[in-house]
Amino acid sequence: MPSKASFIANRFDKKVVIVTGAESGIGKATATRFAQEGAIVYGLGLRAEIGESWVKEMAGSGLTVNFKVCDLRKSAAIADVVNGIGKINNGIDVVVNNAGTFLFRSVDETTEDEWDNVLDTNLKGVFLVSKYAIPFLRKRGGGSIINISSVHAYATMEKVAAYAASKGAVVALSRQMAIDYTKDKIRVNSVVVGGVDTDMSTAHALAIGKPLDDLGFNSDVTKLGRAAQPYEIAAGITFLASSDASFVIGAPFIIDGGLLTDL
Repeated sequence: MPSKASFIANRFDKKVVIVTGAESGIGKATATRFAQEGAIVYGLGLRAEIGESWVKEMAGSGLTVNFKVCDLRKSAAIADVVNGIGKINNGIDVVVNNAGTFLFRSVDETTEDEWDNVLDTNLKGVFLVSKYAIPFLRKRGGGSIINISSVHAYATMEKVAAYAASKGAVVALSRQMAIDYTKDKIRVNSVVVGGVDTDMSTAHALAIGKPLDDLGFNSDVTKLGRAAQPYEIAAGITFLASSDASFVIGAPFIIDGGLLTDL
């Protein structure tokens, strides 16, 4: 297991950053790294108690972060939170659309409500947060939007119909948004993740009644014999948000431990 990546002090000094799904996993690791690198961070999510615990944890490390309760399936809630952040800070610099949910069902097993919940969380949430944030990124003279997808956009497995559909759409939407907003100096990219050691991955394994090993988390499937740690994904996300990635536009940035390399 590698040691945690070193953060780059002040790389995002006073940059205003929104990270959705910031209570745990990739979102928490990403929001934390942005804060370590000097950003003004706003984590968005549904779980108030967990979010506030993260705020206190960060304060104990000498870092100030903010957590806003927001249902990322609801337009009015998103508009209220994002507009509030944009107005109080006179703009927004970076948006990381990370919030997601998982469902283990084939098409015929999936109810319409279940389908809508997955697509609303994983895809509509990306659309709505971006929609309300873009005017504030323009106000800053540009910025970065990073949408979190999955290897299921490219190669999938049984009984993940809604999840795979949503993650494939995130890659396509990100590419299309890059066409529309590069003229505004807003770079849009997606991050395609493989197995990551998170609560969602554990829930996935429990749902299908298999150990994490059988999903490729500790096997040759990932080429490294292990899952990614959330901070490893956060390192890629912060790179994409930085000036070092100034020529990366509309790209599906794959961080999967080599999972997609084999036919």
